[in-house]
Amino acid sequence: MSRQVRGFVHRPGVHCESTALRNIFEYYGFRFTEPMIFGLGSGFGFVYWRMKQMPYPFVGGRARDLDKSLCQNLGVKMQVHTTQSRKRAYESLGELISQDKPVLLHVDMPYLKYWNLPPEEHFGAHCIVVAGLDEDNGITYIADTQFPEMQKATLKELEEARASQHKPFPPKNAWLTFEFPKKLKPLDKAIKTAIRKTTETMLNPPIKNIGVRGIELFSKEVVNWSEMFPPDNALSRVTYEVTYIMLEEDGTGGAAFRNLFSQFLKEAGEVLNSQEVMKCGEEYNRIAEKWTRVAKLIRAIPEKTANAQESSAILMEIAQNETRTLSSLRKAI
Repeated sequence: MSRQVRGFVHRPGVHCESTALRNIFEYYGFRFTEPMIFGLGSGFGFVYWRMKQMPYPFVGGRARDLDKSLCQNLGVKMQVHTTQSRKRAYESLGELISQDKPVLLHVDMPYLKYWNLPPEEHFGAHCIVVAGLDEDNGITYIADTQFPEMQKATLKELEEARASQHKPFPPKNAWLTFEFPKKLKPLDKAIKTAIRKTTETMLNPPIKNIGVRGIELFSKEVVNWSEMFPPDNALSRVTYEVTYIMLEEDGTGGAAFRNLFSQFLKEAGEVLNSQEVMKCGEEYNRIAEKWTRVAKLIRAIPEKTANAQESSAILMEIAQNETRTLSSLRKAI
């Protein structure tokens, strides 16, 4: 049996979760740009996470619970479902597709062969939207981030991608369901709520490794990376390359999500008729350039160890710039 979700349109984007959510919202009649989805979900943030058992630190430019924050902010009911049963996961997917409902899933990327990733590069927090099943031929149709067309994966590939147990982000066979109201909450109020949450999380983080405090911690620690991860060690060299990818590529839209956030603030400023908010968006353009510079410097540390000191200095500048800009943004709304 072959089942396709009628009327579903995939529009490619830069970040997996904001792209998937944008596609879902549009299917139900609510069209937003990807930066607006990202901003309304208070997706902007920062985390520096290093533990002894981790092969390298995790450096990320976004906050948790983008999906939950977005739906709560706009008045959409959302549920996250998980199961240990592969059969239950597949049956639930089939039921929703048969009801003409596209399904947002979490998957571990290397199992989906269209990505052509090395098998060891596991990332189980990747978001896709399944919009069709062809059980006769064992194929599923997937809307996935930057791919301009729907992708095909075998049912077995999708099963393995959903059931992966690789840490630190095992997908747990997760899928999301949504209940949309006839009208969303007013956009201007939703924007202000989202910005307040973002500025509070960034400026007053509860622990030292997130928000602007996390950027400061990253600045202090990167100068010691050469001792923790000697650049002449082949395995340790991965640390620098992976950090570059996490900041500049890997679905961030460039510059640790700062480009996406800048675009959101410009759109938000137009909705709110606020020159102050638009100016903060312009300032984040300049901050984004510094993040890209840092990412490139870190990538080249194995060839030029002095880059660690320069990276540290720019990161401290970034922490100061973001503190000032976010404080202005908070006052503007």
